[in-house]
Amino acid sequence: MGNLTDLSGKVILVTGASSGIGQAGAKLVAARGAVVAVHYNRNEQGALETARDILDSGGTCMVVQADVTKKNEVDAMVEQVVTQFGWIDVLVNNAGAGVKASAFMDIDERLWDETYDINVKSILFCSQAVLRHMLPRQSGKIINLSSAAARIGGAGESVHYASAKGAVNTLTLGMSREFASQGILVNGIAPGVIETPWHAKFSSEERLHGFISGIPLKRAGAPEEIAEMIAFLSSDAANYIVGEIISVSGGR
Repeated sequence: MGNLTDLSGKVILVTGASSGIGQAGAKLVAARGAVVAVHYNRNEQGALETARDILDSGGTCMVVQADVTKKNEVDAMVEQVVTQFGWIDVLVNNAGAGVKASAFMDIDERLWDETYDINVKSILFCSQAVLRHMLPRQSGKIINLSSAAARIGGAGESVHYASAKGAVNTLTLGMSREFASQGILVNGIAPGVIETPWHAKFSSEERLHGFISGIPLKRAGAPEEIAEMIAFLSSDAANYIVGEIISVSGGR
């Protein structure tokens, strides 16, 4: 049957690939043979670093820019990728953020909307744009990055973020049911505490230590460990997995 985890010949678009999990995911799928579209919004330098690492390792990639909360920019980005590479086999909806920490009573409408825009609306826009190309081919995969926060609730600091990731879980399940019969497999990944610049910025050192103390493995995860799950779900080894939210959280 060959190597089912070999990604050679697959075209993969990774949103938010300029740092953290997205950067690690883009580099790993490229190392496994995929052609990669490296997306960024503001962090152009980070995206160029991702691309340089891929190219230096003998991989193939392109860098694309878009604000994934704006439909017209997302549509243009996807068309750019399809024009360059011919199609998209896998969309990794990684772009997301907590925006800022906030106690529940201090969450205002602007913070709520910004949080849902970057974490939920982005998945709607990116998925719709890519599905227009996947559906005629009756083939494709969409991987949505959720969070263990959706199960934990984010009390005291990130209820807005946790609830948005809960919406990602529901969106993932609904998409999987709607498109599985048309050859599109939709799954999610729910990382726990991961050592990324975003996590260091979003959580206080004391709160981060509290999170880690509650993890059975007693450590934070590495972006590369989430990247491994991205690569697996992108591969033919995962062709009978659909509608799952896979927790990669050290047991928490």
